[in-house]
Amino acid sequence: MSSQQFGELYLRYEENIKKILNSKRIFDEDLFNDTYIALYEDSQHNEITDFVNAYVEFYGKLLKRQEQHESHYDCHDNAHMLNYDRPDDSDLAYREQVGNRVDKLIRLYATHPQPGVRNHSRSCKILRLYRQGLTEVEISNKLKISQPTVHQHLERIIERLKAIAK
Repeated sequence: MSSQQFGELYLRYEENIKKILNSKRIFDEDLFNDTYIALYEDSQHNEITDFVNAYVEFYGKLLKRQEQHESHYDCHDNAHMLNYDRPDDSDLAYREQVGNRVDKLIRLYATHPQPGVRNHSRSCKILRLYRQGLTEVEISNKLKISQPTVHQHLERIIERLKAIAK
């Protein structure tokens, strides 16, 4: 589907989609725009037969992913939150430092398989795709393995990265 065709479909059904999401009381403008981008990218690989349902389904997936992400970072009080969040959002040097540390850990993981670890190369592929922003389901479809297998690989990767970081 071309970008023009996709845009025309979107404009035709935009109000209907918003009504559905508002009726479910889950409408968020930012997430709505993120869904547009994600669905457009997916439409380049998969044919969309029912645009409204596909949009609502993608929105639901992104909402669930956002809720899962936020649930991992619940803070109990503001003092606890200030231990982890920098009050000054413009501290790019700090962000760069953290990003460099994460990249170093991932390079170390990729280049130094631990003894007894099976499928290290597959784990590295999964980690690379996950860092690109793909969901577990998208990774499983791309690599033609089951979603629980992808999940298990990611859980093991996280545990190994924690061990390396210590």
